[in-house]
Order: sequence, then C-alpha cells, then structure tokens
Amino acid sequence: MTNIKLQKNALFAGLSYLILAITGLYALMYALPQIKIEGDIAKTIININNNPFLFRIGIVSILAMNIVSILLVIYLYRLLSKINKTMALSMLILMLFGAGVSVLNEVNHFAMLLINSIDSFSIEESLNLTNLFSTIHNHGTHIAVIFWGLWLFPLGALIYKLDTRISKFLGVMLLFAGAGYTLDSIFLFVYPNILKPTLSDYTSYGEILLMIWLLLKSNSIEKLVFARINIKANN
Repeated sequence: MTNIKLQKNALFAGLSYLILAITGLYALMYALPQIKIEGDIAKTIININNNPFLFRIGIVSILAMNIVSILLVIYLYRLLSKINKTMALSMLILMLFGAGVSVLNEVNHFAMLLINSIDSFSIEESLNLTNLFSTIHNHGTHIAVIFWGLWLFPLGALIYKLDTRISKFLGVMLLFAGAGYTLDSIFLFVYPNILKPTLSDYTSYGEILLMIWLLLKSNSIEKLVFARINIKANN
C-alpha cells in the first residue's frame, strides 16, 4: 500500500513540475515581457493600456504557477519525507515562503493596472506610480527567487540520498541550481545598477532533468524510495 502511494506522489510531482514550467514560461517569457519594457515606463504604460487582457493573463499565469508549486512541494514532501523528515520539512517551508512572497508580489502588477485605468491621474503621476510599483515588484521577485533557490538545497540532498548514479548526479545539479538562483538574487540586491547576472541560466538544468526523471522513471523512483525506507527501518 505504501508503494502505491509513493508511486502516485512521484508521478504527480512530475506532472506538477511540467505544469509549473509551462505556466511560468508563458508568463515570464511571453506575456509579461510584451507589456513590461525594462527601462521604459512610458512604453510599459502604453502596452498596459493597449493590451490589459494580456497583462492580466500574465498575472493569472504567475498565480497559477505558484499554486502548482505548492502542489509540487506537497507531493515531493510525501515522497521524500520518510528518507529525512527534517530536510523534507525544510524543503516544504522554503517553497511555501517563496510561493507566498510571489503571490503577494502580484498585487504590485494589479496596482499598475489600476493606476492606468484612473483618468484623474496626470501623465506624470501615472509614470511615477507605475515606475514605483514596477520597481517594488522587481524587488519582490528577487526575494521570491531566493526562496526558490534555497528550497532546492534540501531537495537536492534528499534526491542524492537515493544513492544511485542518476540520483546523485541530479542531487548535485539541484544544488548548483539552488546556488545559481540564490546568488543571482543576492547579487541584484547588493549591486542593483549592474547588469542582471545570468548565473542561473547555466545552473538551472537540474530542475528540468528532475522533472523529466519524475515523469519517465516514477516506478523506478518509487522502488528507490521504498528501498531506502526499508534500509532505514532495519537500521
């Protein structure tokens, strides 16, 4: 019975990762970049006024991404908590903090929509307020990304503990991914006027590989987790 439950958790975690990737990429790589033009608030306001629906879809996609990320970490917690409950709980808490910060941060995007729907604001007021909430949103994103990086450290350690060549490789890759996200965000806080760092562009492949592994090898993962539980119980 335990083995059946674990199998569902591994598969659902992989599916959640896939949905998270789709919604996140749509929002961050397609919808929002068409509206928010970095360094050009005037153009951003024009885009908001010309296509508010696309902006709203981008916001909703971010919210959906965070809801799915909560489901993802719950499934991973159920899958891996028997290996080390403390690490699994740390993973869960860090992801929940990241998702919470990101969801609350979208209030700033809604504020940008609201500001540019009020006719009583002058052009200068709209520019200043839109720039303010856009800047706050960017900083909120950096905070959320720190948590999205930190949660990968206990996850990577748990995957590593499955003690196969593939799991050890994935565990190390997840640690690199966590370091990339965390360092990029910290760098932006310390040096805000320097070009955006791209360390995470080269270290984030661990998450993609984990998603593929969960989707394609869920049965094998179940056997590994079940074996580790039995070894721990016998010791």
